[in-house]
Amino acid sequence: MKKLETIQNEIILEVLKKRGINENYLEFMLNAKIEDIEDPFNLENIELAVDLIIKNMKEGKPILIHGDYDADGITSLALLYRALEKIYDKNKIIPYIPNRFKEGYGFSENSIKIAKELNSKLIITVDCGITGISEVKKAIDENINVIITDHHEPLDILPNASAIIHPKISPRYNFKQLTGVGVTFKLIMALFKKLNINTRKLLWDLDLVSLGTIADMGELTYENRILVKYGLIVLEKSKKAGIKAIKYISGIKEKISPWHISFIIAPRINAAGRMSDPIYSFKLLTLKNGKEVLEISKILNELNKKRQYEERKIIESVSMQIRDKLDNYVLVLSDWGWHEGVIGIVASKICEKFNKPTIIISKLGEFSKGSCRSIEGFHIQKALMELSYLLEEFGGHSMAAGFTIKTENIELFEREIERIARRELKDYQLKKIFNYEVEIKPADINKQFIIDYAKLSPFGIGNEHFTFLHRNLKIISIEKYKRSLEIVFSNGKIKFKTKVFQPEKGWLELKVGDIVDLIFKFTDNFISKEGFNIKALKFIK
Repeated sequence: MKKLETIQNEIILEVLKKRGINENYLEFMLNAKIEDIEDPFNLENIELAVDLIIKNMKEGKPILIHGDYDADGITSLALLYRALEKIYDKNKIIPYIPNRFKEGYGFSENSIKIAKELNSKLIITVDCGITGISEVKKAIDENINVIITDHHEPLDILPNASAIIHPKISPRYNFKQLTGVGVTFKLIMALFKKLNINTRKLLWDLDLVSLGTIADMGELTYENRILVKYGLIVLEKSKKAGIKAIKYISGIKEKISPWHISFIIAPRINAAGRMSDPIYSFKLLTLKNGKEVLEISKILNELNKKRQYEERKIIESVSMQIRDKLDNYVLVLSDWGWHEGVIGIVASKICEKFNKPTIIISKLGEFSKGSCRSIEGFHIQKALMELSYLLEEFGGHSMAAGFTIKTENIELFEREIERIARRELKDYQLKKIFNYEVEIKPADINKQFIIDYAKLSPFGIGNEHFTFLHRNLKIISIEKYKRSLEIVFSNGKIKFKTKVFQPEKGWLELKVGDIVDLIFKFTDNFISKEGFNIKALKFIK
């Protein structure tokens, strides 16, 4: 029997205790196996959905699978497509991804039109559909069954679909934080079980599950932790031509971590939907021809560069507006000509920088598109729900959402969401405070500390890197680049290297030889030949 992993280092145990992690959950964190995930049949309506899929296959009818254009949606779609082609005629599996610019987010009526033309009697949505009340009605009117799989916040009224698979409306399902790709994986598991197919065949697709979960900022606790932990192992060994190609084109040579997914792989997959056609990313994850997927990965790489350019343009424009709104509880920023495919990324960066709910709106004519990112304590989707009378459509969850609004209503929307934020938030919640969890000294960073800290990976939402304080670090080198600084600190024994992007004045005033107290976190791949890679948060001279 394999020996159970434990944590011996007292400093690490101290932080875990502060976080409220008890012995049982710690044992789960360290030793949970893929077999410990929940039974998919605990999800409400999943057996009904499986029976409907099997019936449709027996009748030999086409199945339209409808995804979303972000990384969670695309990995969900690719996962379902790859599973169905193992058990059904792939020519009868029709993937559909709506165009962000023409159709917007969610279950699209255009997919219903295509299903009707192909005489399909079944549509399966992945990572969307929970708010598609009118679309489902239209499908029913056309005698088309709809299975919805989703994880976004449900409304008070649900679509009248044939089956809705959603952890938050499933009383018997314990873990409510599955992402879209996680829900899709459970549907496939249930389908294979019902057909008496060994579900272990699905484990080689956990790379897609980990990719989508991390990209969608899924909480890395309980079941998500298991799926991501094993998914990262698969990702490292993946034989998928598209995974190999995207790793090659983006220059990933070291062990893949959640950081690589969040900042290197996912942006390239998302770039297709943001800047062009998301079908590129779907093909990347489903095609088997190495030459073809390499060309697609090159296209995605170029689209990502265009995305970065558009992002920089908007950030420069936004910076001018922010000066007049620093006292606001919510930053609502809007203008003509902002690329709607990148406003979500800009909203994330502004939100992180100022620690305030941020809404970036691209004015497109009579109607405008908005993207929202929020902070703890302000449920952005509920705020939008309260203001639904001003919106044409909206959707999302507590920390991120999107909407369409009449351009003439933007000013009123800004006033009203500011009113809601002042009602819901306290001043202290808007202050960016870098509290540290534990102070460490040179002697604390020993072999056992490093071994035990690594056991806690994967890190992410719900299992964040520890926040350390280390006093009396000496700056031994500073490299200045166009938009960043690279600084190396030393405690006399160990070096700590950080990159500071878009550094503020204080960082720019630092010089070699300065002695500082530093608050920092480790990065995912924190061990290097020179010492440790860190994310510096705050310094005190």
